[in-house]
Amino acid sequence: MKEVRSLKRCGLFKPGHEAHWIQALRGSNDRDNPPVRSYLIEVRDDGTVVIEVEQKELRLWNHDPHRLTEAIDAGDGEISYQPRWGLLWVHGQGSSYLFCVAKSPENRIPCPIENPIGTPFELLKSAGGFTVAVDELKNQLEN
Repeated sequence: MKEVRSLKRCGLFKPGHEAHWIQALRGSNDRDNPPVRSYLIEVRDDGTVVIEVEQKELRLWNHDPHRLTEAIDAGDGEISYQPRWGLLWVHGQGSSYLFCVAKSPENRIPCPIENPIGTPFELLKSAGGFTVAVDELKNQLEN
């Protein structure tokens, strides 16, 4: 199996960036809005991902097009799109890769130069979410 680089961690949980673990969990458990088999048309260097879903061509966006291409090359060519959760699933031989996608390249937000920092409330606004250990969260709320 071909090598797929590590996940690009830019610190954003906004559409097209890192999939938040809650988003991934809810998407994988959503039986009312399951992923729909899709066909890859093209992945561009600017992050634009062109797929065909139910005979419609969609242009999506992801901040790490090179990793997406590697995952597709390492897999069996099967992908599926879950618009409710903004997730693109890339299926491989015994594994799957999950990519958060923006529904339009025109609405993309560039990765920040440095990962966002701040209180949980500030991170909700600036980064679209956060993940911290419970003990760390307690310390932040007490200070």
